[in-house]
Amino acid sequence: MSRLAVINPNMSVGFTDKIRDQAQRTIYPHNQVIALNPDFGPDSIEGYYDEAFASVGLLSVIRTLDPTGIDGYVVACFDDTGVDAARCLTHAPVMGLCEGAIRFAQALAGRYAIVTPMHVSVRPLEHLVRKYGADRDCVVRAAGVRTLDFEGENAAMAYDALYQRAQKSLHDDGAEAIVLGCAGMTDIADRLKSDLGVPVIDGVQAAIKMVEGLAELKLATSKHSTYGTPPAKSYHGMFDGFAPAAL
Repeated sequence: MSRLAVINPNMSVGFTDKIRDQAQRTIYPHNQVIALNPDFGPDSIEGYYDEAFASVGLLSVIRTLDPTGIDGYVVACFDDTGVDAARCLTHAPVMGLCEGAIRFAQALAGRYAIVTPMHVSVRPLEHLVRKYGADRDCVVRAAGVRTLDFEGENAAMAYDALYQRAQKSLHDDGAEAIVLGCAGMTDIADRLKSDLGVPVIDGVQAAIKMVEGLAELKLATSKHSTYGTPPAKSYHGMFDGFAPAAL
């Protein structure tokens, strides 16, 4: 049995509930999954500023969970918030939604579009796409709605905006598949796939399956160089408890 942790690095409990439901449907029955938020951080992650603060909350959760025996982590944010830092903190494999979704999309389509809620996220995601070597075959587009619009009374409006932008990408960008660029969209992946008639990749499902596979194969994050444990030193002020010397 593998024990997986799916961490939503923002404070939206509604998003975490969606993510937990999707995770429990996605993993194999013999594995265990927990889904949770940090104790502090932004309500949502919309751009670089939010991401910087959310990363600290993410790392605080991993520091608490890791000694309890976690076989793999999913960072349930499409910005892949704090993924590289998290890989330095644990031996267990860590996967963000953007990287996981891109790896799946590459196997299913020659060209694909990431549709994210807000325009402020387009450039950061383009940078991630380039980092993962996928910029030749991937475009990033915004639906023009807030991330939190996919909850509550605005959910129908947000879905329509997502559908219209996805349709436009299929027509204008030559996309052959759509990648959902937000963890809060996880519960509408099947509906959009049915409405569009093309593959729709949900990063939550993709990242979980990748981490689950890595855990089953007993593969761990290399500590040889890039993701090595950070050298001991003092941190000061409110970050005193995060000092690598305490690891």
